Amino acid sequence: MQLPLGRNTSATLVSAYAPTMTYPDEVKDKFYEELDSLISSVPQSEKLVILGDFNARVGTDHQAWHNIIGKHGIGKCNSDRLLLLRPCVPHDLNITNTIFRLPNSNTIPWMHPRSRHWHQIDYVITRVKDRQDVRLTKAMCEADCWTDHILIISKFNVFIQPNRRCQCKKQPRGSIQPN
Repeated sequence: MQLPLGRNTSATLVSAYAPTMTYPDEVKDKFYEELDSLISSVPQSEKLVILGDFNARVGTDHQAWHNIIGKHGIGKCNSDRLLLLRPCVPHDLNITNTIFRLPNSNTIPWMHPRSRHWHQIDYVITRVKDRQDVRLTKAMCEADCWTDHILIISKFNVFIQPNRRCQCKKQPRGSIQPN
């Protein structure tokens, strides 16, 4: 989805749902290839926000993944983390969930149904150059949704310029237009 911001700029919003760990590697690879292609198609001048359930736990290794994972990542990583982190490098992307120091109740959006452990697998990702526009990304514990995930919200400092109204005079109804 493209959101016009005014002054010939826009933001591209991408909603993604990655295959779960039980899918074959070929399916997961195809998903990330398509995501990479989509990201490549968005001009660098546009803001880019990728929102989704990536079924990947990126962990806490912010030193190895400088500017991609922030200092406040949580939990252990899983085998799908590299599928998510690798495309972030060439596209200079940042996982905004890991930037903010928040209580666990505001960072962990999903509980595994069998183990009953909470995991961070839903992310809001943006370009590193636009990171200063992200005011907050967190889980909304009190939001009542029809899903087993907790709703993630992200607040941005972005001004959306409203469409300008036409200043021309309208023709009265029933008047004849000259040819």
